[in-house]
Amino acid sequence: MDRDSKSRAATNILITGGSQAWKLCAGFVLTIFSTRNLAPSDFGLLAMAATAATFLGLIKDFGVGQAIIQRPDITKGQIDALFWLSVLSSAASALILALSAYPISLFYDDPRLQRLTIAIAGLSLIAGLPTVPYALLARESRFKALAILDVVATTASVLAGILAVIVLRNYWALYLSTLVLTVFSTAGIWACSGYRPGLPYIDSETRHMARFGLHLSGFYLVNYFSRNADNILIGKFRGGEELGLYDRAYRLLLFPIIQLHSPVGQVIVPLLSRLRSDKDKYLSVYNDTLSLVMSVSQPGIVFAILLSEPLFKIVLGESWVGAAPIFSWLGLAGLNQVATATTGWLFLSQGRGQDLFRFGVWCALINVVSFVMGLPWGALGVAISYTVVNYAVVVPLYAISIGRNGPVTTRNLIETTGPHWIGCLVAAAITKTSAASLLDGNSLTGLATLLALSYCSYLIAIMCFAPKRALAKRLLRYGYGKTAAQI
Repeated sequence: MDRDSKSRAATNILITGGSQAWKLCAGFVLTIFSTRNLAPSDFGLLAMAATAATFLGLIKDFGVGQAIIQRPDITKGQIDALFWLSVLSSAASALILALSAYPISLFYDDPRLQRLTIAIAGLSLIAGLPTVPYALLARESRFKALAILDVVATTASVLAGILAVIVLRNYWALYLSTLVLTVFSTAGIWACSGYRPGLPYIDSETRHMARFGLHLSGFYLVNYFSRNADNILIGKFRGGEELGLYDRAYRLLLFPIIQLHSPVGQVIVPLLSRLRSDKDKYLSVYNDTLSLVMSVSQPGIVFAILLSEPLFKIVLGESWVGAAPIFSWLGLAGLNQVATATTGWLFLSQGRGQDLFRFGVWCALINVVSFVMGLPWGALGVAISYTVVNYAVVVPLYAISIGRNGPVTTRNLIETTGPHWIGCLVAAAITKTSAASLLDGNSLTGLATLLALSYCSYLIAIMCFAPKRALAKRLLRYGYGKTAAQI
């Protein structure tokens, strides 16, 4: 990979990351505002309906978007065939969801879910329409256009959501915010892509891409089921109030991780695909990317785990303090999921679709068992059981599955991630020790100071290792080169 390719990849990550940062900040503002003005049961009700909706939504495009992005050569007729396949799949999933509205309301014993689920079904149909145009924009590396669209749609969604919360004061405000986001995003993607569907052309290559998409959809389905079975179980057996607390804790942790991995994954998967035949370059790119992702996210998670109670009290209010212990336990799992979430990058770039699906099935079964084990102790029990099983079973499975084939070995994973775990321990020790003297319990300044301390101590710790120092030097040289070029 030449210097220009590295520069383009870095620039695309920065562009996409900038839009994701805006989405993160704007979404956080909406989350805080809605959390302070709506009841936990409103979030619990939406979580009940969204669980089934998102599950079916994973098959709405049949995985054709990723198939288009990774394909070296593709014809207009093949693209049209995949487009109509995604439209039919989206319509079918929306119809199934609408027909499931009444059974879902009976399952949770809440009649309000029937209308809400039908409304979400219409939203799901709209969301499936831009799959192919979006894939074409990503395939052409038009990340700047996609970033602008993300910023515009997110801004409109947040403004609409805040207004809806003020006016409606119920769960429909959350739905309206998502509706505005979906409509703006869909319209913008179609306008920018210039794609217009035609008659489909089905050949052996089209069928091959459809099979690839099927494997990918299968992984998404089992992965989503494992991530949402806890919502289903808690909602059914513990009620909407407890589910609301659990859902807020889970989403506040998961949202930043997704926002970090999403822009990197959009750029890094095609790049790793091109480097698959060059083991050394592939390994170098993956190791550097994994190190950067862990360095950006882990110190913040360590801080949030240790100071979850004052953080929830100051940011969300007294009524949400009950979610703090749940957040802390889920945060412990989040520390390793920062790394394990890159599993898809490796399997997809290496063409190991079936391996990815098998890995997803095993993880789903293990996670569901952990949820059931913890359910008698409520939402906190589910969080504790999930975290313990994650470290005891899922992490070893992740290391073994990745290292079995391909350039990245199990030993390489340990060598790359080891310094970061030491950094977590150092950051936790210093942050915990300093908390008593710097935090008065109601001070944003104290929290900000401890957050900065967590990052500083973490980075100092990992800089004791030569590979991390070498990565830091490369980043500084790249930043200096970009600044000099602009001057």
